[in-house]
Amino acid sequence: MADLFNTTTVVLKHVLETRSLPDAALLKLLISQTLGYAILAGACITKLPQILLILQAASAEGLSVEMFEIETYTLLISALYGYTQQLPFNAYGETLILAAQNLVILAMIYKYSRTPFVRQTAVMCAYAALVAGVLRGSITPAHMHNFAEANTVVVMLSRLPQVFKNFAAGSTGTLSGITAGINVVGCVVRLFTTMQAKGGAAMLRGYIVSLVINGILVVQIFLYRKNTAALLKAQKDKRRLETEQARARAGGEGKGDDSKKGK
Repeated sequence: MADLFNTTTVVLKHVLETRSLPDAALLKLLISQTLGYAILAGACITKLPQILLILQAASAEGLSVEMFEIETYTLLISALYGYTQQLPFNAYGETLILAAQNLVILAMIYKYSRTPFVRQTAVMCAYAALVAGVLRGSITPAHMHNFAEANTVVVMLSRLPQVFKNFAAGSTGTLSGITAGINVVGCVVRLFTTMQAKGGAAMLRGYIVSLVINGILVVQIFLYRKNTAALLKAQKDKRRLETEQARARAGGEGKGDDSKKGK
């Protein structure tokens, strides 16, 4: 926050002393820093609607485990790229926050989809190895630049499985429209802040691709909303019926035990 405070101080001092606005470059810097920290704050709740929707439905129906695994990787790459390039934290910090939330979502998807433990372990170890490699210096800034260059393709691979899955099912399951919408807005803002922070062409391409594919997901959520609502309601009714049947069986067994005791 020190950079935003300093820039704000300079702008206010200029306005008070000259009674005029500073040059466009300084105003753009102030706007970029303000938006950067706003995105950081927003990132703390971006994935919350998705987490709550999964919890409420007690299901990961319609969610592509591949999408969230690869998306978590791309978020880590973006965060580590910003770190190794020594960019301001407000230029990349939200990717680290989103990656942490994605790990929570992944854990829930693994649980509800009964993903094999071997796969879970392999994915988490890969993430840990990537972060450890950067922190220890085994993965250099030059390496991270190459990872970032490839991230555009990886971003596409992370979202396309979900897009195709939605198309095939004719519904979006427990995919959160709020989260997808926030992602679209975030990508638009990040295009501006990345240009101001001179994050490079690799980051810009990644945000452009993310904007397009998240936009497609938002359209699918809107188009398939009726089918999705019917699917989730059917699943909820099925779980309620199964619960009632289980209670009825338990009650019947209890009565049988009581009758045996009476004899």
